[in-house]
Amino acid sequence: MPICLNTQAPVPPPSYHRAQARQAPALHIDALTLVSALHLLTLCRLAVRLAQHRCPPPLPAGPGGAPRTYREESVLLIALLRVLWRLSYQDMHDWLRAWPALGLACGLPYDQQGRLCIPSDSQQCKLRRAAGAPIYESLFVLAVLMAIRRRLIGARDLIIDSAPILAWRRADPDAALGHAPAHHPRSLLRGYRVHTLLCRGSGLPVFFLLSPANVHDSPFAQPLLEWAIHLFHIRPRVIRLDAGYWGLRLIRWIHSVLGAVAVLPWDPKRAARIVPACLPLGRLRSWANAVPLNASSVACFSFSISNVRLSGGGRPSSLRLP
Repeated sequence: MPICLNTQAPVPPPSYHRAQARQAPALHIDALTLVSALHLLTLCRLAVRLAQHRCPPPLPAGPGGAPRTYREESVLLIALLRVLWRLSYQDMHDWLRAWPALGLACGLPYDQQGRLCIPSDSQQCKLRRAAGAPIYESLFVLAVLMAIRRRLIGARDLIIDSAPILAWRRADPDAALGHAPAHHPRSLLRGYRVHTLLCRGSGLPVFFLLSPANVHDSPFAQPLLEWAIHLFHIRPRVIRLDAGYWGLRLIRWIHSVLGAVAVLPWDPKRAARIVPACLPLGRLRSWANAVPLNASSVACFSFSISNVRLSGGGRPSSLRLP
């Protein structure tokens, strides 16, 4: 019989002390408490089922080869913990080996000798790539849906903004050259733009779309709102638009279809063309930069972005509107 490991003291990851020396004091929680309290393994299992329902898995391989050892929900949960704690593949392997209780909470199996099977660094990388984008998209949607139901995200006051991100590889065929932020030393960057829909009250992301860096921002405002309303059944009241998103047609659609108020950054060149003229205007600022984001939400958000593949028009590959 396996030995009960719940009484084992929490084991910090290998790079924990080095990371804490560079960061400010924060609220600490060990990974085993996080996985068990939030039922993350169950959440990952639901994400896998949702992804397989929308995008059927590939056909099984032919006869021969080693049998599958690790389940997809366990691989997904290990990848999430690795990003939240900012560990490498080797550090994550060493952490699971030093803390078997965490491996059991992640759903790792035992071998024939009664030892816990722990994926190596190369196995983690290969399994993460083989999982595909739909699983990570489904996990993000389920996490946002859970946060809305538990009222962590109000989704009444929303912000639409974008930010450039560098390409993960120099030879990435989907990346393109685009304008860099004002504080960046170079004027052009090769990569993508992530178009975000944020909750202004909580500072948490509600939805996002990816596009090459050279694509303009304006076509993504309406799809962001349509996806969020369709998936989460939210009713926003105030929508704050960045300067690159708003237009007359979008403003009319927000007022007539959504019944919300569009708040625009002040621009004297465009203010005379706004109809009606009584729209509330804010100061010229980037709304998303004013939202307080903590390190955990940024890590969880980057986990979803980094594992989503680019598809036509910047829309996710597994989600489809009816």
